[in-house]
Amino acid sequence: MRRPIKSILTIALIALCFAACSSCGSGSAIGTRKQAGLLSEDEKHRLYSAALAASESPLDTDTFKDVCRTIDIFDAAGKPNQKYLIFVSDHVNWSLGPGNQGFRRQIDTREKAREYINQYLPR
Repeated sequence: MRRPIKSILTIALIALCFAACSSCGSGSAIGTRKQAGLLSEDEKHRLYSAALAASESPLDTDTFKDVCRTIDIFDAAGKPNQKYLIFVSDHVNWSLGPGNQGFRRQIDTREKAREYINQYLPR
């Protein structure tokens, strides 16, 4: 009689562990996906635009380097990698697109740009 109770308790404990693991990750599913390098091209360009707009001299800021590392155009040391020039070239075309005027208004001050980065940069 004790054996079935032990089995039930074991199964219940395992189920509880799985539930706890899945609930911990559910709130950060987007961040996890993005940290895995699965940001869309649009998301990358938006973050890059916000990083440029967040400072008077963005190339010297840690925020800009963090964004560039996240979108995989800077290496771990904070220096441009082989993808950088291609991305920047694509970014010029992206930024000139007519659908991006609304986004430019969304980050039209340094404060708004920083808020955007804080909200959307995967941590």
